[in-house]
Amino acid sequence: MRKLIAVSLLCAVSSVHAAQALKFGDINYFLKEGQFNVAADVSSTYYKEMVKGNDTLESRGYLFETRYGYGITNELNAFVGVNYAYDLEVENKTTTSNASYAQDGFANPVFGVNYRWLNQRDSRYNVDFGAIAQVNFEKAERGNSTGQVSEDGNFASPRNSLELNARMGRKWNEANEWQLAAGFVYNASGEGTLKQTNGFSDVEMDLDSSTDLFVRATYQYRPVNEFMMSLSAQATSYGELEGESSAFDVSEESYVDLDFVYRARYLILDNFIANFHYGMSRNGIYDRTSSQGPISQTSEVKRRENFFGIGVDFLF
Repeated sequence: MRKLIAVSLLCAVSSVHAAQALKFGDINYFLKEGQFNVAADVSSTYYKEMVKGNDTLESRGYLFETRYGYGITNELNAFVGVNYAYDLEVENKTTTSNASYAQDGFANPVFGVNYRWLNQRDSRYNVDFGAIAQVNFEKAERGNSTGQVSEDGNFASPRNSLELNARMGRKWNEANEWQLAAGFVYNASGEGTLKQTNGFSDVEMDLDSSTDLFVRATYQYRPVNEFMMSLSAQATSYGELEGESSAFDVSEESYVDLDFVYRARYLILDNFIANFHYGMSRNGIYDRTSSQGPISQTSEVKRRENFFGIGVDFLF
């Protein structure tokens, strides 16, 4: 009888561990040694920036985001991200102009590594540490329009950046899972070009370094093995930004953005997931000050943005 009870308890414990085992599609899933992951999303994006007493910018377009990951060991993986903006048109609405310009092209490529320090198989939680670098590979150019004349820019960022983050999460039963993340992003100083129209020379802008901080919470509900729904909320504090040029100087005070993303995913095959995603932001209001010599002007900036799209995720 004692042996039977011991065997029964052992089977029960084994069943609990099996039920909580991380599977492809879980938000805390970590690539195993030798596994290769390819994920791609295409999103329709909208952004509106309203400067009090000045211009209103509206942009619409499509963003293609791809990521390629590889499991070096069971505790260490690396990835590369390549993003591209397509048909991203920016309309500059003023009293004298409603022309639009393009901001198409590649974003700064992303290189990252993740290290799993604790695993819920052996500990109560999954704990990961990560580093992500974005590297400027071409000169960033911001488009412009005056009247009906416009000059196109590109989608590159003028600054390199380095992110360090930490994540903690747990799948406590077959259907429910959570993850908390926090980190900071150091944006190095960099240079960009403001395109000018009507024969005027382009303005070369030098941007100082800044630091951003973020926290994020994600919850996923997986009622059946094939279907998953997740909701994430992230708060990001963007540091004060300073820029200088031969024509004028500009500064933007720090602000906080709140981002919310809903994602529904379906496991079509054991190694293939399709998803629908929708995101929106509650953007903080901040002041932007432009100065030329002793003359300066401060304007209040309001923004709003959202996106929706579809994506795929492969595991090899």
